[in-house]
Amino acid sequence: MLWVGQFGVEGGEARETTPWVGVYQDSGRSEEPSHLYVLVTPALPGSEEFCGEMKDAIGGAFHREKASLTGGVLRALQEAHENLRDWNRRSLKDHRVAAGVSCLALSGDRAFLAQAGPAAAAYFHAGRVQTVRPVVADALEPLGLFDDFWPEFTRFDLQEGDSLLLLSPVFLEALDPGDLARALALPSDDALPELYRLARGIDDCAALLLCALPDPVTA
Repeated sequence: MLWVGQFGVEGGEARETTPWVGVYQDSGRSEEPSHLYVLVTPALPGSEEFCGEMKDAIGGAFHREKASLTGGVLRALQEAHENLRDWNRRSLKDHRVAAGVSCLALSGDRAFLAQAGPAAAAYFHAGRVQTVRPVVADALEPLGLFDDFWPEFTRFDLQEGDSLLLLSPVFLEALDPGDLARALALPSDDALPELYRLARGIDDCAALLLCALPDPVTA
């Protein structure tokens, strides 16, 4: 069973919805439904107003065409990239926009994380935290700026007790590694409030937490 929680901070205030994070559940009745979780980060001044539309476009494109988890994510991100590129071609240099993104596609216990530009995630497994950020050259640049674009993929096979956290890079950079590990070791209902407490003082950030819990029937 998967537990999902999120929070966003915009202008220093906690908000129920922000441009930074989106959850796009599979509305179909397939035997293996797949879901998408998106966290975006503005990469240039003035890009904030585009983030909400961009994450919704990614979520919609993923569910329109997803022969596979990775293929669906890649096509959705490439479509968003081209939309931003088109805007930038028609805009003055000072009005260009760009964004980093973490997209987590999940079906059953299989999870694929795609990242580009400023992006951050953390994987909690067996009591340890692994931070995940793009390192491949093609994935270091944000969406919208350059012709070549290719996100970096990381696969996770979720087990009971594991957690995956998508978070704004500025939030990760402000966190003490020990505080992050202690927060993710808490029960799911306590972990998210603790992460929100740790995010105080950051003007704009978001976090989306997924925890693999025991199946209620077997438990």
